[in-house]
Amino acid sequence: MAPAKPVVAATAPAAGGGAGKVWVNSASKVYHCEGTKYYGKTKAGSYMTEAEAKAAGNHADHGKACS
Repeated sequence: MAPAKPVVAATAPAAGGGAGKVWVNSASKVYHCEGTKYYGKTKAGSYMTEAEAKAAGNHADHGKACS
């Protein structure tokens, strides 16, 4: 009998997000809205308001703004 494959747990979002914040992937300069797949889950990034993200030259994931 082959050994069982380990169960891979879903990665929890980085601490610090929430109301009115987007997650900016610093490598791609793409921001993700709260509740989306990559919100707080990319290797490198930070939380900020959507306005701050846009002002810093970042763009929305697939062109879909959060607000």
